[in-house]
Amino acid sequence: MAENRDHALLLRRIPYSETSLICHFLTSEHGRISLMVKGARRDKSPFRAALAPLYPLSITWRPGRTGMGTLVDIHRAKSLLEENKSLVGLELLSIASGLFQEGDPHGYHELLQAIALLDKRHESEGVCASAWVLLHEAGWIGDLSHCWHCGEDVEAHLPMDWKSSQLLCESCGGGRSVSAGLRRGMHGVLQNDHVRLPVGDAMQWRKMIGLVLREHGVKIPESFQ
Repeated sequence: MAENRDHALLLRRIPYSETSLICHFLTSEHGRISLMVKGARRDKSPFRAALAPLYPLSITWRPGRTGMGTLVDIHRAKSLLEENKSLVGLELLSIASGLFQEGDPHGYHELLQAIALLDKRHESEGVCASAWVLLHEAGWIGDLSHCWHCGEDVEAHLPMDWKSSQLLCESCGGGRSVSAGLRRGMHGVLQNDHVRLPVGDAMQWRKMIGLVLREHGVKIPESFQ
Protein backbone atom coordinates (compact mmCIF):
# COMPACT_ATOMS: atom_id res chain seq x y z
CA MET A 1 0.00 0.00 0.00
CA ALA A 2 1.28 3.48 -0.90
CA GLU A 3 2.60 5.65 1.90
CA ASN A 4 1.54 9.24 2.67
CA ARG A 5 3.90 12.07 3.59
CA ASP A 6 3.04 15.44 5.07
CA HIS A 7 4.10 18.25 7.39
CA ALA A 8 2.50 17.92 10.80
CA LEU A 9 2.10 19.23 14.35
CA LEU A 10 1.53 16.81 17.22
CA LEU A 11 -1.61 17.41 19.28
CA ARG A 12 -1.83 14.39 21.60
CA ARG A 13 -0.02 11.20 22.62
CA ILE A 14 -2.20 8.44 24.06
CA PRO A 15 -0.63 5.28 25.54
CA TYR A 16 -1.77 2.11 23.75
CA SER A 17 -0.70 -1.26 25.08
CA GLU A 18 2.60 -1.52 26.94
CA THR A 19 4.77 -0.37 24.04
CA SER A 20 2.79 1.76 21.60
CA LEU A 21 1.07 5.14 21.25
CA ILE A 22 -1.88 6.56 19.38
CA CYS A 23 -0.93 10.05 18.19
CA HIS A 24 -3.17 12.81 16.90
CA PHE A 25 -1.67 15.17 14.33
CA LEU A 26 -2.73 18.26 12.43
CA THR A 27 -1.28 17.94 8.94
CA SER A 28 -0.85 20.41 6.11
CA GLU A 29 -2.66 18.46 3.39
CA HIS A 30 -4.61 15.73 5.20
CA GLY A 31 -6.17 17.66 8.08
CA ARG A 32 -6.40 16.03 11.50
CA ILE A 33 -5.42 12.38 11.57
CA SER A 34 -4.78 9.68 14.17
CA LEU A 35 -1.94 7.20 13.73
CA MET A 36 -0.72 4.14 15.57
CA VAL A 37 2.96 4.43 16.51
CA LYS A 38 4.12 0.91 17.26
CA GLY A 39 6.86 0.49 19.83
CA ALA A 40 7.08 4.24 20.56
CA ARG A 41 7.11 3.67 24.34
CA ARG A 42 10.19 1.46 24.21
CA ASP A 43 13.40 3.08 25.45
CA LYS A 44 15.26 2.51 22.19
CA SER A 45 12.44 3.52 19.85
CA PRO A 46 13.49 6.08 17.20
CA PHE A 47 10.04 7.65 17.56
CA ARG A 48 10.34 8.27 21.30
CA ALA A 49 12.13 11.64 21.26
CA ALA A 50 10.86 12.84 17.89
CA LEU A 51 7.20 12.73 18.90
CA ALA A 52 7.18 16.07 20.69
CA PRO A 53 4.66 18.94 20.67
CA LEU A 54 5.51 22.44 19.39
CA TYR A 55 7.98 21.13 16.81
CA PRO A 56 7.49 21.10 13.02
CA LEU A 57 7.36 17.46 11.97
CA SER A 58 7.67 15.64 8.67
CA ILE A 59 5.83 12.34 8.94
CA THR A 60 5.33 9.31 6.74
CA TRP A 61 2.56 6.82 7.40
CA ARG A 62 0.91 3.79 5.90
CA PRO A 63 -2.90 4.14 5.72
CA GLY A 64 -4.93 1.39 7.33
CA ARG A 65 -7.05 -0.84 5.13
CA THR A 66 -10.16 -0.21 7.17
CA GLY A 67 -9.10 2.00 10.10
CA MET A 68 -6.19 3.84 11.66
CA GLY A 69 -2.93 4.19 9.77
CA THR A 70 0.56 3.46 11.10
CA LEU A 71 3.44 5.91 11.42
CA VAL A 72 6.56 4.62 9.67
CA ASP A 73 8.94 7.61 9.73
CA ILE A 74 9.29 11.02 11.36
CA HIS A 75 11.73 13.93 11.27
CA ARG A 76 11.69 16.79 13.78
CA ALA A 77 12.87 20.35 13.05
CA LYS A 78 13.73 23.20 15.45
CA SER A 79 11.24 24.12 18.19
CA LEU A 80 8.64 26.73 17.25
CA LEU A 81 8.78 28.42 20.67
CA GLU A 82 11.34 29.37 23.24
CA GLU A 83 11.25 27.22 26.35
CA ASN A 84 9.76 29.97 28.54
CA LYS A 85 6.60 30.01 26.36
CA SER A 86 6.19 26.26 26.05
CA LEU A 87 3.45 25.97 28.71
CA VAL A 88 1.31 28.54 26.93
CA GLY A 89 2.08 26.77 23.66
CA LEU A 90 0.70 23.55 25.12
CA GLU A 91 -2.49 25.40 26.04
CA LEU A 92 -2.81 26.42 22.39
CA LEU A 93 -2.52 22.78 21.38
CA SER A 94 -5.30 21.94 23.82
CA ILE A 95 -7.53 24.60 22.27
CA ALA A 96 -6.70 23.47 18.73
CA SER A 97 -7.49 19.87 19.71
CA GLY A 98 -10.99 20.98 20.68
CA LEU A 99 -11.51 23.17 17.62
CA PHE A 100 -10.34 20.84 14.84
CA GLN A 101 -11.74 17.31 14.85
CA GLU A 102 -10.82 14.08 13.09
CA GLY A 103 -11.29 14.45 9.35
CA ASP A 104 -11.39 18.26 9.51
CA PRO A 105 -9.25 19.52 6.58
CA HIS A 106 -8.20 22.62 8.52
CA GLY A 107 -6.10 23.33 11.58
CA TYR A 108 -2.43 22.97 10.68
CA HIS A 109 -1.87 26.38 9.11
CA GLU A 110 -4.16 28.06 11.63
CA LEU A 111 -2.18 26.60 14.54
CA LEU A 112 1.14 27.59 12.94
CA GLN A 113 -0.13 31.16 12.61
CA ALA A 114 -1.23 31.23 16.24
CA ILE A 115 2.09 29.87 17.50
CA ALA A 116 3.96 32.47 15.42
CA LEU A 117 1.92 35.25 17.07
CA LEU A 118 2.73 33.89 20.51
CA ASP A 119 6.42 33.59 19.68
CA LYS A 120 6.77 37.26 18.68
CA ARG A 121 4.81 38.87 21.51
CA HIS A 122 5.12 39.31 25.25
CA GLU A 123 3.50 36.30 26.87
CA SER A 124 0.51 38.11 28.45
CA GLU A 125 -0.50 39.63 25.09
CA GLY A 126 0.66 36.68 22.99
CA VAL A 127 -1.52 34.16 24.77
CA CYS A 128 -4.62 36.27 23.99
CA ALA A 129 -3.67 37.06 20.39
CA SER A 130 -2.81 33.46 19.53
CA ALA A 131 -5.99 32.00 21.03
CA TRP A 132 -8.10 34.73 19.40
CA VAL A 133 -6.63 33.90 15.98
CA LEU A 134 -7.44 30.20 16.44
CA LEU A 135 -11.05 31.03 17.33
CA HIS A 136 -11.36 33.41 14.40
CA GLU A 137 -9.90 30.97 11.89
CA ALA A 138 -12.20 28.23 13.21
CA GLY A 139 -15.16 30.51 12.48
CA TRP A 140 -16.29 30.95 16.07
CA ILE A 141 -15.78 34.72 16.40
CA GLY A 142 -16.01 37.77 14.13
CA ASP A 143 -13.79 40.82 13.75
CA LEU A 144 -13.47 43.77 16.09
CA SER A 145 -15.21 46.39 13.98
CA HIS A 146 -18.58 44.77 13.24
CA CYS A 147 -21.45 43.47 15.33
CA TRP A 148 -21.35 39.67 15.31
CA HIS A 149 -25.14 39.52 15.34
CA CYS A 150 -26.39 42.06 12.78
CA GLY A 151 -23.12 42.74 10.94
CA GLU A 152 -23.31 46.51 11.32
CA ASP A 153 -20.07 48.48 11.33
CA VAL A 154 -19.16 50.01 14.71
CA GLU A 155 -16.89 53.04 14.67
CA ALA A 156 -13.56 52.72 16.47
CA HIS A 157 -14.37 55.38 19.09
CA LEU A 158 -17.53 53.61 20.29
CA PRO A 159 -17.80 50.86 22.90
CA MET A 160 -19.45 47.54 22.16
CA ASP A 161 -21.19 44.97 24.36
CA TRP A 162 -20.16 41.40 25.22
CA LYS A 163 -23.17 39.12 25.63
CA SER A 164 -23.51 35.33 25.25
CA SER A 165 -19.91 35.17 23.98
CA GLN A 166 -20.59 37.64 21.17
CA LEU A 167 -19.31 41.16 20.50
CA LEU A 168 -22.38 43.25 19.77
CA CYS A 169 -23.34 46.77 18.77
CA GLU A 170 -25.43 48.93 21.11
CA SER A 171 -28.69 47.94 19.41
CA CYS A 172 -28.04 44.19 19.72
CA GLY A 173 -26.17 44.30 23.03
CA GLY A 174 -27.06 44.79 26.64
CA GLY A 175 -24.24 42.78 28.20
CA ARG A 176 -20.87 43.76 29.64
CA SER A 177 -19.26 46.79 28.04
CA VAL A 178 -16.13 46.40 25.91
CA SER A 179 -14.54 49.82 25.73
CA ALA A 180 -13.29 51.40 22.53
CA GLY A 181 -9.84 51.44 24.15
CA LEU A 182 -9.88 47.68 24.69
CA ARG A 183 -11.00 47.07 21.11
CA ARG A 184 -8.17 49.27 19.79
CA GLY A 185 -5.72 47.52 22.09
CA MET A 186 -6.81 44.06 20.93
CA HIS A 187 -6.50 45.12 17.30
CA GLY A 188 -3.07 46.61 18.02
CA VAL A 189 -1.79 43.41 19.64
CA LEU A 190 -3.03 41.33 16.72
CA GLN A 191 -1.26 43.57 14.22
CA ASN A 192 1.92 44.59 16.07
CA ASP A 193 4.58 42.66 17.99
CA HIS A 194 5.28 45.35 20.58
CA VAL A 195 1.86 46.57 21.74
CA ARG A 196 1.21 46.07 25.46
CA LEU A 197 -2.17 46.17 27.21
CA PRO A 198 -3.09 47.42 30.67
CA VAL A 199 -3.39 44.49 33.08
CA GLY A 200 -7.16 44.90 33.39
CA ASP A 201 -7.66 44.87 29.61
CA ALA A 202 -5.53 41.73 29.21
CA MET A 203 -7.56 40.00 31.94
CA GLN A 204 -10.85 40.96 30.27
CA TRP A 205 -9.63 39.65 26.90
CA ARG A 206 -8.64 36.32 28.47
CA LYS A 207 -12.07 36.01 30.11
CA MET A 208 -13.77 36.70 26.77
CA ILE A 209 -11.77 33.88 25.18
CA GLY A 210 -12.64 31.55 28.05
CA LEU A 211 -16.35 32.29 27.61
CA VAL A 212 -16.20 31.46 23.89
CA LEU A 213 -14.48 28.16 24.66
CA ARG A 214 -17.08 27.34 27.31
CA GLU A 215 -19.89 28.21 24.89
CA HIS A 216 -18.59 25.57 22.47
CA GLY A 217 -17.78 22.92 25.06
CA VAL A 218 -14.00 23.12 24.75
CA LYS A 219 -11.89 22.49 27.85
CA ILE A 220 -10.68 25.86 29.12
CA PRO A 221 -6.91 26.07 29.75
CA GLU A 222 -5.76 27.64 33.00
CA SER A 223 -4.70 30.93 31.37
CA PHE A 224 -8.30 31.66 30.33
CA GLN A 225 -10.15 30.71 33.50
